[in-house]
Amino acid sequence: MNAVEIMLGKAESLSAVLEARALVAEHAGKIPEETIRELSAEGLFDLVKPSAAGGKELNATAVLKVCAALGRGCASTGWVGCVYNVHHWVAAMYPDEAQRDYFGQEDVLSSASFAPSGTAVATEGGYSATGRWSFASGVDYADWCFLTARVDDPGDGRPPGPYFLMVPASDFLIDHDSWQVSGLRATGSKDVVMNETFVPTHRACFLPSLLSGNSPGSRIHQRPLFQVPGHPFLVAVLVSPVLGAVERGVELFRGGIAKRRLSMTGRRQVEQPEAKIALAEADARVTAARILLESTFTDIDGLVPETPSIKLAKIPRDAAFAMQLLVRAIDIVFENLGGAALQETNPIQRIWRDVHAAKAHAALNWNTQALAWGELSLDDAN
Repeated sequence: MNAVEIMLGKAESLSAVLEARALVAEHAGKIPEETIRELSAEGLFDLVKPSAAGGKELNATAVLKVCAALGRGCASTGWVGCVYNVHHWVAAMYPDEAQRDYFGQEDVLSSASFAPSGTAVATEGGYSATGRWSFASGVDYADWCFLTARVDDPGDGRPPGPYFLMVPASDFLIDHDSWQVSGLRATGSKDVVMNETFVPTHRACFLPSLLSGNSPGSRIHQRPLFQVPGHPFLVAVLVSPVLGAVERGVELFRGGIAKRRLSMTGRRQVEQPEAKIALAEADARVTAARILLESTFTDIDGLVPETPSIKLAKIPRDAAFAMQLLVRAIDIVFENLGGAALQETNPIQRIWRDVHAAKAHAALNWNTQALAWGELSLDDAN
């Protein structure tokens, strides 16, 4: 059994526990603290953390498999698991001094907000940052948060544009009333706020360079994992908990068909051809999504800094298309369950809400990703 299989087995063994805690997590608006402790103790947040910092240093495919398994039990937990994993990879892209700051704390966890909804002004030794950043998943337990700020005049010959700021929890405020939502409730993706907060230069990196595969960290960590251009990886990984959640939804649907009697006719649902056709389509869609995502993550693991733009664009395109497949699969399930699916205790309604919340993420918008790939494809054709 290889290292990825070992970590996958640990995640699968916790899936039922996560499902049992999912309703409590929803009501709390965050993952239970005991879940964070258990997943951390099993190393399930350390899949792409550098081995020099005590991590497993596996690959992108490991994140797909493990977070899909966590998502089977609770999509929110799988989502936060993705966040905590990939942010260790992001931290490993920073200069050595920033990495010492970040990885110097045992069992470190971090959140992030990629939208450039703040600004930073160059000052002596760093930047003064101000803004409000939304959707910082898992921030309640985060020791650090990565926040994108617009810098118009960085100084020292550095380029203007978006900078990714590595900020300790002591330096930002969490707006605990900012996450009142219909899906992915337990991710606790709250707003964080800073007002003229100092960020030293070594913890402020030009975002396009940081994710290029030629970052300062990619020269420190030599394995292929740390040479991967980051944007496609950070987009595709968001679909992994959704895959597991929808697989679980289809599984529950299959089991429910055999037991359910239709209230209007008294007939067993298993006798209905329509139910069998619905099950077949939902299952086919989720199977296709898994095959597509496994192929996509194999591609991610093979990326190099010189990868052509068209191949880089294919990864978020395929991730967004997999999301389309999964959304329709869970819609089919939900549409064929009747009023019983509306009960809060029915996990399928939670899965349905969580999947639609994930679909709303800007990075997974099908039109955006399809257009980006289509334009590059036609440019090549010309």
